[in-house]
Amino acid sequence: MPVKGMNLLLIKPFNFVHICLLAAGVGAIYLIWYKLRGKPEKTRERFLIGLCIANIVLYIAYKAFLSVDAEFVQVSGLEKFNWFNELPLQLCNINLFLIPIGILTRRRGILGFAFFIAPLGAAMALTFPEIAFNGYSLLLPRMLGFYLTHLLLIVCGISLTTLGFYRPEYRDFPGIIAAFIVLSLGAHLVNTILRNTVCPQADYFFTYGADISILNILWRMIPVPFVYELPLVLVLIAYMALVNLCCSAVDRIRLMHGEEEPESAGI
Repeated sequence: MPVKGMNLLLIKPFNFVHICLLAAGVGAIYLIWYKLRGKPEKTRERFLIGLCIANIVLYIAYKAFLSVDAEFVQVSGLEKFNWFNELPLQLCNINLFLIPIGILTRRRGILGFAFFIAPLGAAMALTFPEIAFNGYSLLLPRMLGFYLTHLLLIVCGISLTTLGFYRPEYRDFPGIIAAFIVLSLGAHLVNTILRNTVCPQADYFFTYGADISILNILWRMIPVPFVYELPLVLVLIAYMALVNLCCSAVDRIRLMHGEEEPESAGI
């Protein structure tokens, strides 16, 4: 039975609730930067890793609620809930683990992938949600879990830069592209194994196609699983170059105002 007032919190892409949620994410990024600027690196590190761990716990709780959500199964057109279809191996939620690993190891390749891909993948999920996460109340456990985990992925990914753990550089692009291809290939192998064993609908990294406009276009041009996604490398390069230009412009403005350029951790 619907909770009284639930209809006031219906969320769809770019409706009032959706915009407020995105604004809250922007506010969280600013607040984290404001509260932690000038703090020791260890303090910033502990906070961001703690936030990532909290998001992992939230993700597990969200999937647990999803496993007993009959409406989710019905709306998604599934026969039953399958845990093998809910592993954190998508383009966005794989960064639940890559972000803290990158912080701890200071590997620029991992940090770069997490910085560029986590916000992008999560933003795409929030902008083009699947039918089970579109048009329902934000108070539903599956909706709250879906939107909060993805919003925190955006916050954590961008905070890698605002807290000084990573500054994008062109020299990182080859490693990030290589990581994207390797992870996509790995996801495709996992998909192939799962599809032939315990989960016929497995489609991590969407290597078997997805109902997303640009992927549909590529699939019509190259109807070969995994291979059809390779042209996305060009889109990824353009996106990273644009983000890099924006970050460089911000750094120049900071220097003009006498502020020190943020340090970039990593090797």
